[in-house]
Amino acid sequence: MLNPIQSDAKNAATAYFHRITPSVVRSPAEPEKDNVVGWGIGTKSTDRTARSDNGVVRVYVRELPGPTIPERFGDLPTDVIEVGQIVAYRSTASRPPVLCGVSIGHPNVTAGTLGCLVEKDGNHYILSNNHVLADTNNATPGDPVIQPGSVDGGNSPDDDIATLEPYEEIDFSGAPNHIDAAIALIGDSNQTLVKSEIIDIGEPMSDPDTAFIDQIVQKRGRTTKHTSGVVVDISGDFWVDYGSETAWFEDQIVVESTDRSQPPFSEGGDSGSLIVDQMRKPIALLFAGSESGITVANPIDLVLNYYNVTIVGEQGADA
Repeated sequence: MLNPIQSDAKNAATAYFHRITPSVVRSPAEPEKDNVVGWGIGTKSTDRTARSDNGVVRVYVRELPGPTIPERFGDLPTDVIEVGQIVAYRSTASRPPVLCGVSIGHPNVTAGTLGCLVEKDGNHYILSNNHVLADTNNATPGDPVIQPGSVDGGNSPDDDIATLEPYEEIDFSGAPNHIDAAIALIGDSNQTLVKSEIIDIGEPMSDPDTAFIDQIVQKRGRTTKHTSGVVVDISGDFWVDYGSETAWFEDQIVVESTDRSQPPFSEGGDSGSLIVDQMRKPIALLFAGSESGITVANPIDLVLNYYNVTIVGEQGADA
């Protein structure tokens, strides 16, 4: 959650960019013509320790040099960061059993990642992204979900493990999106096959937490496996490229690798990964990233609240 100084700075930045790019921000029409792809509140990109207590306004551009941007918004300095184009990630472990963090997808999708299991009314569901389980709004509730994903050799009906539930569609009109998420009901015959444990991490905690700047997090994904990262932005707004269309997302979490000399925190195929903290508390649902190495994720509480589900996992001491 942003404090008043951060909120004022974020609002000032939003008003500024909406004013100078009215045909781009809030409109899907030719967003590639504008170099600014997003903004938010976080740490300074070149030196995470060199910043005010309230952080900076991070302005994300496709390439440098970018447009002339004010040095400050409100009381916070500006940091302009080259990230390239932000795209929704797609692309192996297989059964039995099925653990979280492995390849999964709708039969018409290459592959994404099984993030975690969630529960509602005594039923267990798979949680991942809309563009992984629902083929970016193209699927119909009741469609199968396969493990592994098709690019990893999965086929329907032999590899069906769940059926798609009604889902939140991604809005491509330019209106704000907050989640790219979908759930799929695990069939009775697969209830004992699909486990809630995340490979390399263990059982997630059932109670989620709220991300904060400089927080160390981890995930296990289909492509880059187990990686660690640091939260650098807790209120990022972005255009996200889905191939044929582009969608506007607001109030997203941004993660970078803890060591920039190492591979990125995520790559294509890691979409749907559950991001957790060092205590395995769920933080966010990974769905996109850029060639520069940033990862964009939905705050997990928004996902859980929309679907009215809870995470299947270890109960905390005070539960």
